Amino acid sequence: MKFKMIIVLIWSILVIGPPIIAWRQLSIVAEKNIFETIIEFDNKFQTRDSIDFTFLVASYSTILTLILGVPLAWNLGRYKWRYGTFLRSLFTVPFVMPSILVAMGFLSLLDWFEVLFGINDSQNLRFYLLLLSHAWFNLALVVRLCEPILSTIDSSYEESAFLLPLGNSKFKRFKNLWLPLLWPNILASASLTFIFSFTSFALVKFIVPTKRNLEIVMSNQAEWAGIDIPALGQTPSEIILASSSIQLLTIIIALAISSKLQSKSFSHQLSSLDDKRIEASFLSKRGLYIITMLIIIILPLISLILSSFLIRNGGSISWTTKGWSAAFGGTHSPTNMYQALYSSIKYATISILISLPIGFMLSDIINQLERKKSVFAVILDIVVMLPLALSAVMVGLGVLVGIIRTDPEMARSWWIPIYGHIMITTPFVVRVLLPAMRNLDPELEFSAALLGAGYFKRLIKIKIPILTHSIIVASSLVFAISLGEFGSSWVVLRFTEFTTLPVMIGDILSRPGFDPLVRSAANAAGSTLLLMTLILFICVEKFRPVGSGGEF
Repeated sequence: MKFKMIIVLIWSILVIGPPIIAWRQLSIVAEKNIFETIIEFDNKFQTRDSIDFTFLVASYSTILTLILGVPLAWNLGRYKWRYGTFLRSLFTVPFVMPSILVAMGFLSLLDWFEVLFGINDSQNLRFYLLLLSHAWFNLALVVRLCEPILSTIDSSYEESAFLLPLGNSKFKRFKNLWLPLLWPNILASASLTFIFSFTSFALVKFIVPTKRNLEIVMSNQAEWAGIDIPALGQTPSEIILASSSIQLLTIIIALAISSKLQSKSFSHQLSSLDDKRIEASFLSKRGLYIITMLIIIILPLISLILSSFLIRNGGSISWTTKGWSAAFGGTHSPTNMYQALYSSIKYATISILISLPIGFMLSDIINQLERKKSVFAVILDIVVMLPLALSAVMVGLGVLVGIIRTDPEMARSWWIPIYGHIMITTPFVVRVLLPAMRNLDPELEFSAALLGAGYFKRLIKIKIPILTHSIIVASSLVFAISLGEFGSSWVVLRFTEFTTLPVMIGDILSRPGFDPLVRSAANAAGSTLLLMTLILFICVEKFRPVGSGGEF
């Protein structure tokens, strides 16, 4: 029991410590409290209109995601398609893609629009592309939360509705049967989509570089924030103190709404263990819709790979491997792709070695507290999920301001970024392992305890063998998320030699665009990261336990 308490204490300190230190340091340097900085926030030229832009983009992106995602979830959930498992896997691919790859995929689409159709680049077009990229990225949330319900609802309920006045038409059945069943999950997915769009960093930074959301504002001010020199550190500290507070409050409210809505879902009471989907053909109207959505999903990925071999120089276009040579040679970035790939794999491997055991222990503790119906189960679950209420940039700032500013020598330490990776990946480990642990028969462990098996022996002999598939899924997710982590790494690593592959891509994309090799080199590095992520995703889907549709 003492060991478990130590794990909980360590996690709580890791989660709460740096942000508190950071906010305290920012308050001291800013010489103002949080409320004063929030009131004055929109008056500064560095932040003007950033709040409006952040809420506007998040709201529009959420609406567009639901418009595209709900019909997709309906068609995947109510109809049985050939290669259905493969289809659902493809529609989930965007959510495991590193955000910087999504940005590059849509930027390469923009290039192809101009090459093939003569559509000129413009701010309006980029804004619409940003909304579409958010919808593309978050589509899997709607599918994961809504599709499993639709695929298992007992068809006898719909058959009964046919015979009733309130269900004798498609609209009435939707209004009186399906909407009451689905609205908690639809709105829960909307809340999560709003969060991810609200905290979008790479997509906003590269697709609409002239605009600023709160993430961009914090990233731009990170270099001087917390430095106790009035001429340099005061204004950045004020800006980050205000923007991080606004963002944290908004995300916590959205997470609370999502959690509350998911708890209201009662569709499992009407579910059947059997597959209740109706056979459908790709030659039907529904099939054409599925094919169209599939093209939308695949197009940015194919475009990214093709663009790595394309160089545009003025009006001329050439196919070449010079972009790949530039990426591997490091001619357009502080490091070459070999070094960046090594750093990325190193941080991802260390993240697995640390996040997986911590996440496993936290899941086990929460599971045992839930069986005892202890209120501490809910409290610990909230503490575990807290890093998801902080954006990646906020986590990076917590490290930068909260730790490095107290000891500048630590800025040279290679292990500093690991903290951010662990904070971001561990909650996903818990979200994968906790549902699997809830399904374990407690009698197995109870019987082993009666026979004299200690905690660690029960762990090795019973839990780990049963949870092997879930552990593989969690490990693959940790590796993929860590491999593509950009926000906190960009804040912490961009001024060091420990550049990861996403940070290297960001460095290349930040260079002036007059060099025709810039975009091609970035796309080559991005294609490498894309292929690695796809391999990991295939591993996740291969070992994902049955019935885990609504989980991460």
